[in-house]
Amino acid sequence: MAKDMNRIEEAVLGKIQQRVHSRTTEETFLARALRHHDLSGAGFLDLDNFTRAMLPYTAGVSDKDVRAIFDRYAEEGLLPIRAFAHEFTSGVRREADANDQVGFALGEEKGQGQGDSEAPEEVLERLRDYLYEQGPRGITSLAAAMRDADPQNARVITFDVFQKVLSDAFGDLQVDAEPLFDLLRQPHVHLLPYDEFLLALKEEPGPPRRAAIRGAFRRLDVASEGLVDLTVMLRAFNAQRHPQVSAGIRTAEEVREEFADTLKDHVSFRRGQRSYPTNLVAWEEFEDYYKSISGCFPSDEEFCGLLEKVWDLNKAPDASVEGRVALARPAAGAPAKVRTGLHHWQTNTLPTTVTHHKVELVTQIGDVMQRARALIARRGLRAAVDVVQHFYAADDDVDDQLDTYEFRQACRKAGLGFREAEEVSVFEACAATKGKIQLPAFFKLLHGELGGMRRRLVERAFGALGGDAADASSRVSPAVLKERFVAQAHPLVVRGQLEPGHVLAEFLDTFSQLAHVLGGCENGMVSFADFLAYYEVVSSTVENDSLFDLIVQRVWDVPKAQPREAWADGEAESPRRCRASLESAPSPMAERRPPPHAGPSAYAMESPQREAKQDHRRFGRSAQASAITKSSIVFDERSSSVADVLNRLRRSIALRGLRGWLALVQRLQNHDYRRNGTIMRLDWQRLNRVLGLGLSPEDQELLFKELSQKKKGAAMDRAENNREQLGSCFMLAELN
Repeated sequence: MAKDMNRIEEAVLGKIQQRVHSRTTEETFLARALRHHDLSGAGFLDLDNFTRAMLPYTAGVSDKDVRAIFDRYAEEGLLPIRAFAHEFTSGVRREADANDQVGFALGEEKGQGQGDSEAPEEVLERLRDYLYEQGPRGITSLAAAMRDADPQNARVITFDVFQKVLSDAFGDLQVDAEPLFDLLRQPHVHLLPYDEFLLALKEEPGPPRRAAIRGAFRRLDVASEGLVDLTVMLRAFNAQRHPQVSAGIRTAEEVREEFADTLKDHVSFRRGQRSYPTNLVAWEEFEDYYKSISGCFPSDEEFCGLLEKVWDLNKAPDASVEGRVALARPAAGAPAKVRTGLHHWQTNTLPTTVTHHKVELVTQIGDVMQRARALIARRGLRAAVDVVQHFYAADDDVDDQLDTYEFRQACRKAGLGFREAEEVSVFEACAATKGKIQLPAFFKLLHGELGGMRRRLVERAFGALGGDAADASSRVSPAVLKERFVAQAHPLVVRGQLEPGHVLAEFLDTFSQLAHVLGGCENGMVSFADFLAYYEVVSSTVENDSLFDLIVQRVWDVPKAQPREAWADGEAESPRRCRASLESAPSPMAERRPPPHAGPSAYAMESPQREAKQDHRRFGRSAQASAITKSSIVFDERSSSVADVLNRLRRSIALRGLRGWLALVQRLQNHDYRRNGTIMRLDWQRLNRVLGLGLSPEDQELLFKELSQKKKGAAMDRAENNREQLGSCFMLAELN
């Protein structure tokens, strides 16, 4: 009885709190409201005056319950106003009665020797975990079942109906419905408001998630009416950018169908069976839908990233991106004019400038790409490879196409700038469909054609490594590339401008990064296509043919071509080869000094340190999902024992100091959702990508299998011992 009374008082207090002004307190507000009915000014109220004073706040409360509240605080038939306002708002009486009842229950249980039963909060936690593991369909299916069990739309159900719905929804999961029903049922009525039950199952989203939901609806509600047509909403839902679609786990049709079904079920549940049918979705319904499924996403980054992709929030108009449009707008394509007399104008007399020009004079695609190529060449080889990664990372739906906004965003990250007319010419030259460019065609224009002499030189270099450029199945081991790369013979090393270690590290980093982005080096071996793709990027940073020839010949120790071969191809020999073919002339290579060169270098010292992210989901997909796969290239042949993997992992983390260890421990704890010392396989792979631990997929799988009891993908209850587990505590012990 006391428990029901406390619940009624809390409901009344909640209504009072809704009317309290921010500049006053609840106690003062209640005391003033009661004193208004104290006509004698004695500071006391009888039952009739108390009932009239509390009438605005006791809607839906029976007279019997109001009398019970009066008797609880009254003294000899009169209620002291000041004492009642203080005790009612502070909850002193309610806490005292609750403690007395708990003590009595504990004493009775101890006297009878009964065992502890599962608390309602624990039952709710188990139900919440089960529903969120099912995805969005789990919580919406339960809500639809509750709606179907209430044909009168009374929003309440009996205990038998509640128990049946739980047994049907949760299947083999043993659920004790009685404590949940007693916790949430209406006082003095044996009925459960199922809206309160579903509200208890939801997790209140934090500020980042609320902001993402609000931004998504603002994107849809163009007229700011608070209502969006359902067909417009489904048309704007971009399932192609869904993370699971990009990762190849699900198809876009499945994701779109799931969203449409769950949204319709949720809106229908909120409105009830007797609601007026309409296709308009209100802001409250849209917000409540994402509040319901918010628990399916463990982290704010995952939830906000999902909404950002499927609703194209990161493609909204950006002033920093759109601002440069004004550069090409003044007088572009219009005849230039100048005043020649007092009242007359004459055309075509102004000089051509950056902002006053004819469009066709400055938007030749060759000139545009030449300027971009020269800009990248000044930054060095690392920057050229980073440009490739930035553009492929902007392709969220992994179709090798970029729309206008994705192209501008990639240009901003890569440090490239195109005026509006130049951008139009790029899209006209590289577009396969209207409004989108093909990435392979764009990079073919950006890097330029690899000339006949340069291509034959690359073929000879690949042949010097033991491969055959004419055989598509010919492969070279990455270890051979590292072993045969002669960094000491590089021209800039010979001149003393660079260190051999710097040149070798730059080659290994850029080659592996490019293979990682383009998905080359299948099965860990280098084909001629991979080798040629790398030197197409290198060639774009080296404008001088002689320097390119010198670099490739020296670092790969390529034997010189016979002069007769060049004559047979009908090409003129370089002056260096002509002098080398004369027996009387001394060889310019006798002193091992390259010709002086002041142009751009493939290994420029001023190359900025790359900061490209390696955890983009485009570069972490399996070979079956797409041709764009994560490269498995390994330049060092290493053993695959668990001890070696742990040693490499320990060294990788030790380089970051104490921060690296703290980051690893924190991530492991965050992914241990069940707090039983286990993490799941996907979380382990995501942790490796986010932290950049440097483990290959094979090393990750080996370490996971070693530290788990079974070979399945999810970590479940340790007592069952039939699901795969990964002990985070055991892994830390192994690392230490």
